[in-house]
Amino acid sequence: MENNYKIEYYKKDKNEWLKHRGFGGSSVSALIGCSPYLTPIDIYCSHFNPSNDVKEKDTQSTIYGKNAEKLLANLFALNFPYYDVDYNEEIRMMRRIDEPMLTYTPDGLLTDKRDGRLGFLEIKTHIVKDQEDYDMWANNQLPQNYYSQLLQGFVVMNDKEFCELFVILNWIDYETNSFYKSELRHYHLERKNCEKDIEYLE
Repeated sequence: MENNYKIEYYKKDKNEWLKHRGFGGSSVSALIGCSPYLTPIDIYCSHFNPSNDVKEKDTQSTIYGKNAEKLLANLFALNFPYYDVDYNEEIRMMRRIDEPMLTYTPDGLLTDKRDGRLGFLEIKTHIVKDQEDYDMWANNQLPQNYYSQLLQGFVVMNDKEFCELFVILNWIDYETNSFYKSELRHYHLERKNCEKDIEYLE
């Protein structure tokens, strides 16, 4: 199968990546109305009116996520030794050749050593803040905004047959500003089981 996307490298220059990212995983969840953080108008302003760009601020959650990502990638590799995990600390963005505005930035690329199938890795850290937030993750379900982000990976990368989401959920104690409980979760998606959703998202 010939790939319908190209790979762009931005080293660790996040601002340069933001200028070129097009509609990535975070964008699509907002565009279809399932992001708790961004609206379609935010995405419009971010991409087409740079003077009104939505600036990303460092919060406890984002700082934790940045520091935890490499550790979680290494832990994923230890927990699932049948995968060859290609984790790149530099920014590696995939762009559709035929639809250049469609992009995706995976946290890692995967090869299943058992059968040679290709996939991608997404790592998330999430602070559970309230009951509504808790309900989104109840019964081991995957929230829609994260599901749509994974679908975007399939939309952009036509050679990936599966994806793995490795996420740590943290419950915060606001009195001590620390976590009192953490939970690791793992979600596996197969492209063949998501074809209708992938088509809808594209």
